[in-house]
Amino acid sequence: MPQSAPSGSTAAPGLQAMVSRLAAFLRAADAAVDAWDLYSDEHTDLDGWPYDPESYDDRKADRDHVVWKAFEPVSEEAGVLLDAAEADLERVPASSVQNRWAWQLTQLRDALDQIAAIRTECRTLLAAHPHASAEARQAAVDARNAEAWNALYGWFVHGRAVLEIHTSAVRSAAGPRIETTTPPPPAPPATAGRTTRR
Repeated sequence: MPQSAPSGSTAAPGLQAMVSRLAAFLRAADAAVDAWDLYSDEHTDLDGWPYDPESYDDRKADRDHVVWKAFEPVSEEAGVLLDAAEADLERVPASSVQNRWAWQLTQLRDALDQIAAIRTECRTLLAAHPHASAEARQAAVDARNAEAWNALYGWFVHGRAVLEIHTSAVRSAAGPRIETTTPPPPAPPATAGRTTRR
């Protein structure tokens, strides 16, 4: 029997799909950051200077590209996710609210504004130079990705708060969970002259 959707932002059309795309971004970013940390540890000295700066910069550009591409499916709907999370935060019982959530949503909103500004700047630059070489266009995209890295990393670090708030809102809208337990099987009849060790 289908359940009715909970009221409020948790029932917004398509919200669950957006939440799933955010979760996919977080997984992809986590893998990219782990791979980068491993590479950086193995290819730098104790002071953090790369052994081969050119290769190091290439790998950093690859990391930035992967994380930018992973965020693209989320970028246009990230504002909707933040609006929903802020609305849900008002509905979640105070006992379930984490103190950091409101601050994290502010960090995410600021980071999203930065990403949007960087994207617009890059699009404007590319549109102003339609005959630029492929190398020049790629350099502009690489610069965009590098400039957006800190903001994207902010989404990687704090984006999980959106998932946590959504889960808390869904749980509180569903009401308390009723535990159903199966009664234990009846004890076997006692046999005369025998005792059962416990």
